[in-house]
Amino acid sequence: MPRNARQEGYSRRHRFSAPGAFGPVLRGNRKVRGPLVVIHASPGRGTSSRFGVALTRRLVASSVDRNAVRRLAREAFRRHAIKRAGLDCVVMLRGRYEPRQAQALAAEIRALLDQLVAQK
Repeated sequence: MPRNARQEGYSRRHRFSAPGAFGPVLRGNRKVRGPLVVIHASPGRGTSSRFGVALTRRLVASSVDRNAVRRLAREAFRRHAIKRAGLDCVVMLRGRYEPRQAQALAAEIRALLDQLVAQK
């Protein structure tokens, strides 16, 4: 990361880069659940966390809505202290997404990230 990069950025080191990289995290047994979202977590490779969002067309039919959910989740991660916790996290929805749930979804993701930081 360049020296003048923003502290709240979402750089490449915070992303899963290879296809299928979510697999080991999803197969792990560490999860935190809420009514709308489940976050799978596993120990990461270094001191910075990686973050991914796994969505299906079955749960979020519109590509516009899928991208909105990804933006919401990444924004919650981008501003959270979990970035420095050294965890790999993958967010998945538990049911169908409705656009009117956006604020509740963002709040729940932040609360679940808080739980993961507290458990570490």
